[in-house]
Amino acid sequence: MTPGRRRFAILLLAVLLVIHLCAFGLYWARDRQSRLLGLYLDARDQWREGHLDTAAAEFTTFLAERPGAAWPVVLFRNFPSAASGWFVLGRVEAERGRVDAALAALFRAMQLEPGRGRREYRDLLLASGRPAALAAFARLELARDPSSVPAARDLGAARLALGQPAEAAQAYEQALAGLPALLARIDPAAPGGLSSEEADLRNLLSVAVRRAGDRTRADALCAEIGRRQASAARLDRLCLAYGRADAGDAAGSRAALAGYLPPAPEHEALVRELLERLGG
Repeated sequence: MTPGRRRFAILLLAVLLVIHLCAFGLYWARDRQSRLLGLYLDARDQWREGHLDTAAAEFTTFLAERPGAAWPVVLFRNFPSAASGWFVLGRVEAERGRVDAALAALFRAMQLEPGRGRREYRDLLLASGRPAALAAFARLELARDPSSVPAARDLGAARLALGQPAEAAQAYEQALAGLPALLARIDPAAPGGLSSEEADLRNLLSVAVRRAGDRTRADALCAEIGRRQASAARLDRLCLAYGRADAGDAAGSRAALAGYLPPAPEHEALVRELLERLGG
C-alpha cells in the first residue's frame, strides 16, 4: 500500500470512529434525556395527585441532572427548561409550606427566564408576611426600570402592608401613570375605556388614600371608577365597600363585597381587615 493510500485509510478510519462516537454519544444523551423527561412528567403527576414530597424529590433530581443531560444539545422538543423545573418546584414547595425553599426556587426561575414565577414570588412574599422583602424586590426592579408597572404596583402593596399608606398611594399613582404605555404594548388592539387593570389600581389607590386620611379624595377616586365603568360591571366594589364602611353603612359595605373574589394577597388582606372591622 502506498503512503498516500495508507494516509487515506487512516483518515477514513478516524472519520468513521468519530461518527461512531458521535452516534454513541447522541444515543446516550437521548436515553438520558428520555429518562429525565419521564421523571419530570411523573413528578408533575405526583404533584397533581397531592403527593408533594415525592414530587419535590423528583423535581429536585431532575434539576440536579438536567445540566449534564442537556449538554451539548437537547434532543426532545418538549424537554423542560431549567426555568420550568425551578418554577414547578417553587410551587410544590409553597404547597408543602416550605416558604424559604419556594421563594428560592421561584427566584431562580426568574433569573433563568425573566418573568417566570414573578407573580407567584411576589404573592408568596405578601402571603407569608414579608412585605419588607417585597418592597426591597420592587425597588430593585424600579432601579433597573423606573417605568415598570408591576414593580410600582408591588411597592404599593408592600407599603400598604407595612402601614405606610401615603407612600403606597405614591407607588400606585406611579403604576397608573405607566399603565397606558404597558397596555398599548401588550394589547394594542384592546378597546378604549376603563380596563380592569386600571380599575383595580384605582381601587387600591383609593383605599391607600383613605388610610392616609384623605377621605374626600378617596371617595372621588372611587366615584371616577363608577362613572367610567360599563353598566353593571361593578369594578369599584373594593373602594366602595371601604367608603360605605367609613360612612357608617355596614350593610352597604358588606353588600358591595358580595361576590367579590380578591385577585391577590393584598386584596385578601384588605377584605379580611374590613370584615373584621364590620364585625365579621
